[in-house]
Amino acid sequence: MSAIVDDRLREAYEYWRKKAGARALPGRSDIDPVEIPRLLPHVMLVEVLGASLYRYRLIGTEIATAMGVNATGRLVHEMLREDGYRAYVLDLYDTVVRERRALYTENVFLTARHGVTERNTKRIMLPLSSDGEIVNMVLTAQVFFYVGNTLRNRHFIDPKPHDETARAML
Repeated sequence: MSAIVDDRLREAYEYWRKKAGARALPGRSDIDPVEIPRLLPHVMLVEVLGASLYRYRLIGTEIATAMGVNATGRLVHEMLREDGYRAYVLDLYDTVVRERRALYTENVFLTARHGVTERNTKRIMLPLSSDGEIVNMVLTAQVFFYVGNTLRNRHFIDPKPHDETARAML
């Protein structure tokens, strides 16, 4: 049984595996947006610039809405305002780049005062390589679920404490 419970994330993972074929990793040039229209609002392409240094190259509309800003062209560490969450996300990207494997995670975001769940997110991070060896991009599919509508569009604007609730290297 797969750790991936959301059908959009499972579709992204299966698409990535199909594009890899007999190779360990597909490249960015293998990814064709025309083939995955249902996933486009939920995907990000993140360029690897160096150790713990990443740039958002493309942000899907649902992710931009959840963040409250379209971060396309911005550095990941500049967009993540809360220190603990920034370190956590950078570690996720570092892990994908180092291990050259897909990574699935789930998180809950909590109210600062009472530690009550406000929203949760599920993501699959999929390494891409132009030479088949070195990961130079990460294709991420991410979905958000909200307890209430007042929390939409505030992911980057109102940083909150978070907890990881699931992690699986695939």
